[in-house]
Amino acid sequence: FELLSLGGFFGWVRHPFAGRATVDVVRELARAHNVLVMPGTAFLPDDRGTFRVSVSNISPDGVTDFAERLAAAGRGSPALSR
Repeated sequence: FELLSLGGFFGWVRHPFAGRATVDVVRELARAHNVLVMPGTAFLPDDRGTFRVSVSNISPDGVTDFAERLAAAGRGSPALSR
């Protein structure tokens, strides 16, 4: 996962699952890792492998937890690595 930009309210992240539709990646993040983000395709005309995450009310511990969940997803979610 790559942080592309971060502002006061939202961040944009590129997922590492080339060839997978972002909507499928986002669905699996929610189901298997309890991570709720918006696919970039909700805001962009094409799939660029990105999603948007809200950061406006997240605590430092929440940031750590979010990063750990993404790391776990990147290490071996069977549904994501297909």
